[in-house]
Order: sequence, then C-alpha cells, then structure tokens
Amino acid sequence: MKYLIDIAPKQAQTIQKYLDNGNYTSLSQFVSTAIENQLSLEENDMEGMVAYKPETLNKTISNTGAVIVPGSFEKYSLKNIPEYNEVINAPEFKNLVFASQNIPEDQAWIWGQINKIFPVKVGVRILHQLLATRQSIELNEFLDIVAKEATNIAEMLRGHETKNGRMRGEKTSPGLPSADEKSQSRYKFQFMVYLRKDGLMDGAMSLMKFCSVYEERKKQMIGITEAGLKFSAISNPVLDENDFDLSLGKEESLFYINHIKENVKGEYAAIKWMLEKVNTEKTTRELLNTEIEKTYGKVWSATDAIINTQRAGITARMFELGLIEKEKDGIYVKYRVSEIGKKLISK
Repeated sequence: MKYLIDIAPKQAQTIQKYLDNGNYTSLSQFVSTAIENQLSLEENDMEGMVAYKPETLNKTISNTGAVIVPGSFEKYSLKNIPEYNEVINAPEFKNLVFASQNIPEDQAWIWGQINKIFPVKVGVRILHQLLATRQSIELNEFLDIVAKEATNIAEMLRGHETKNGRMRGEKTSPGLPSADEKSQSRYKFQFMVYLRKDGLMDGAMSLMKFCSVYEERKKQMIGITEAGLKFSAISNPVLDENDFDLSLGKEESLFYINHIKENVKGEYAAIKWMLEKVNTEKTTRELLNTEIEKTYGKVWSATDAIINTQRAGITARMFELGLIEKEKDGIYVKYRVSEIGKKLISK
C-alpha cells in the first residue's frame, strides 16, 4: 500500500542528513522505522512497561456487561484439574516445521508472530483438563474447544482491561482469540498446533514441545507431553490467583527458561543471543535488526520483513518473561537487560 504525504523542508533536510551519514540505507527504511516506533509508543504506554500490581477488586464489569468476580476462572484453575494424566513423547526436531527449512536446531527461532507465551499456557491448561481419563483427544475436537474456552477467558480479561483503562503494554489478553473467525483460526494454528500435509507439526504449543500430534486410524490425535503437564501444573496469576494484570508468574517463567534450555534449543539460543546483544549496547530495534541480519540473514534467507518480525517476536516473549525491560528515548524505544536477564547471561 502506498501513501503520499507532505513534510516540511526542514524535516526533509534532517532526514537527508541521516541518510547521508549512513544511519539508514534508504528513505523507505527511515519511514518504516518511524512508523514502527510510533505504533509501539501508541500501543505501549510507559506505565505498562513496568511491573504493575492491581488494586484488589470485588468485581469488574466487562464491556459486554458480564460481571467478573473472584472465581470466574475457577473452571480453568488447578483445583479443577484431574490428578490422573498420561503423557506422550515430545516431538523431535525432525517432526517440527523447522525440519522443512534446513536450519540447524540451535538457529531455528520460533516464528516472531508468536509474541506471547500466556496464550500457549491457556491452551496447555485446557488440554490438561480435557485429558482427565485418556491419553489423547482428536485434534479438531480439541481445537474447537480450546478456541471457545480461550475466547471466554479473553472476553473476561478484556472487560477488566476496558474498565480499568489498561494500555496495550499492560494487557494480558493479547494473543487470545475473539469470536471473529480469523482470530479463532490465528489462535488455533499459530498459538496451538496443526499437522501439515507433509506430516510436520507447526504452532507454538508443539514448537515449545508442550504437546504432540499423531495419526491413529486416519484420525489426528493430540496429547500432552511431560513438559506440558508440568507447565500446566504451575500456578498462573490469571487462571489461579485472580490477578488479571500479570500473564506469567516467576515460577512459570523460570520453568519455561529451564525447559527450553534442555528441549527447545533454538528458542534458548535466541534469548541468550538477544540478551548479550542488548547488554552490549545494541538497544534499539534498528541495531538489533542489523545484528540479526549479520548473524542469521543468510541462514534464514531472510528479508527485512522476516528479520523485523523475528526481532519483534523474541523481544516480546523476553519482555513477558521479565528478561528485558523497555524505556522511551524521545520517539524511540530502547531495550535494557533486567536483573533476571543479567543472571541468565552470567550462567
């Protein structure tokens, strides 16, 4: 899509100075960077970039008139999860979509549009609940159920966020689906799992090895892995503690980091690599994109758009895990390594 805009002569001269200095390779890159920075500022209020503990609520009125009271998430809480569970083997790297891309395991980053872990946690918890007395469930049945249940959770969260004026950076609902068909499909096939025609698994829940899919009597079945079971069994602020402003707890974050270190090598390598770059003053989107292009551009055969998406996704997941923080520098957003992130670097 093309837009025609007018800019002041002084602004044009300043932009040209930055182009002449080599700060940007083209006017298009400058404009794209400016747009991305402004969108980030619009979506991420500074107060949403720091830890926030809400006031105790007796009830919240959603934007649809539904009442959220303590215990509204009881259906999804640990106390209603059965103790009996039978796990299945986690998928191997060769069973995942990465295998079709000819990328080494430790260089295979999870796709950047998977920018939150909480939507995956919701899916894992619902799968855990569904497997009360069985090892697996038909995949399509699970996907239909999980989309409906995740939409209910999202609706309650969005009601809370609307009433309390939460900005995007403060919200826990992003990534969860709405009733819109496209949103439902995005959640199912991006954050959950599907089996491609070539037999490879895609979707965050399988790429993170919390579930696996297999064929049985011409039916696609899904089961939970040992890691998925353990991740589900950790208390979550939203689902178990009625804290609607924190998507992951410290124990969940620590489990995720330890899990990927052992089992999802590309995700762990991406986090470590990104922490080291930010810690050496590569603190802006532009600098990080440049570093990604240098290291992974040829490996991924990546365009600028892919590099930008991958950088955005990994930094968003790291922010949710508490490994990095964000701050505004004029119209720009800068990253910095958190105290938790520094401990991870030192290991």
